[in-house]
Amino acid sequence: MVTEVIMPKAGMDMREGQIIKWRKKEGDYVEAGEVLLEIMTDKVNMEVEAETSGYLLKILYEEGAKVPVITTIAYIGDKGEEIPEIKEKAEIPSEQEKPSVENELIQEESRTVSEAIVETGKVRATPAARRIARERNIDLTKIKGTGPKGRIQRADVESYKEDLFKITPLAKRIAEIEGINLETIEGSGHDGKILKEDVVKSLAGKGVGSFEDYDALDETGTEIIPMSNVRKIIAERMTESYFSAPTFTLNIEVDMRKAIKLREDVKDIILKETGKKATINDIILLATSRALMKHPFINSSLSGDNIILHKYVNLAFAIGLEDGLLTPVIKDAHEMSLSEIVVSAKDLQERALNRKLTPDELQGSTFTVSNLGMFGITYFNPIINPPNTAILGVSAIVDKLVKIDEEITTIPVMNLSLTLDHRVIDGVIGAKFLQELKYLLENPLSMLI
Repeated sequence: MVTEVIMPKAGMDMREGQIIKWRKKEGDYVEAGEVLLEIMTDKVNMEVEAETSGYLLKILYEEGAKVPVITTIAYIGDKGEEIPEIKEKAEIPSEQEKPSVENELIQEESRTVSEAIVETGKVRATPAARRIARERNIDLTKIKGTGPKGRIQRADVESYKEDLFKITPLAKRIAEIEGINLETIEGSGHDGKILKEDVVKSLAGKGVGSFEDYDALDETGTEIIPMSNVRKIIAERMTESYFSAPTFTLNIEVDMRKAIKLREDVKDIILKETGKKATINDIILLATSRALMKHPFINSSLSGDNIILHKYVNLAFAIGLEDGLLTPVIKDAHEMSLSEIVVSAKDLQERALNRKLTPDELQGSTFTVSNLGMFGITYFNPIINPPNTAILGVSAIVDKLVKIDEEITTIPVMNLSLTLDHRVIDGVIGAKFLQELKYLLENPLSMLI
């Protein structure tokens, strides 16, 4: 019996997945539970296992392809077994076409049907392509489809007007400057694309201009970079947070002398026992988890008209990557010792940098810590990570002149910034939490008793 391999949906926010690597090739035998391929979800790389044993009969999407969730990407079955008629590959929905959370499950079941081939006469086009063509009054018979069997896809319609003259940005600029009719130029690039050289040559034939005249021109001076999956989900969540929650930020300074001394006292012991190096950030995470248990409204979520007070701490901490941000979660951090926090944080950090986290390790946070101190940042307003109702910003430790016992000296101080959702948390509650956190960091031995 032929079995479909589908692009899994790992989390409610996942719309598509990118195939990173097929571990098997067509014709290979695969055991149930064996890794079949590796994909990139919204934020992490994950392995997809075969649900049944059999031969990999057909791969529908190659490495690098981005595929909507719940879409068939391959077939497994007995050797020589016929596979079902292959449906046209689905298009990834645009922002306007994305279903709401409430309707998502229903729309996923019908997505394959809605993306099926629609034929009218000789024109083959997807529903999205037809809709855009109607809106822009474009004749589909004039468009060359790039989809399977020449089917016209959404991108074909959107780029139609731009493709009337295939031309590089620099060549277009020169033509505009010189007032050249592009219809008189024959492009020498791929598929007749007009290049800079083609435009300059047409000018030279008229005794105007040369290659050197335009060497100083750049190809527009800009670069367009498509948003990565990580960037897209960050954009969605931060926009949701910024425009849905009325927030305010409280700040407090912390004397870090004793916290620094604690790290110096325990770092060798923890390194010997765990093989991991303890940092100031680990001590901050420990103190935060302890303070949250005493101030439940800071460790809460908002669901409709209900405030959810969590009796546990799932502590997320931000890790910056080249193309975005990940917030892995230390589950049940309130029950951990300092050495356990060190081990958990380092493990999550290492796997986050290597894109080896599982979706579950990025979900379920009750509070988030964002530390920019290592970059020398002394103050910032962090944005709440939904569905949390607060986030802690940690800044750099700097020396500050103070007067102690009639003497002027310097001490290491750190600024903490607490951003709060005013729908749930009032200023007094936030202030008391920061006072508690300040006390723990200035008296860190109290956390170890």
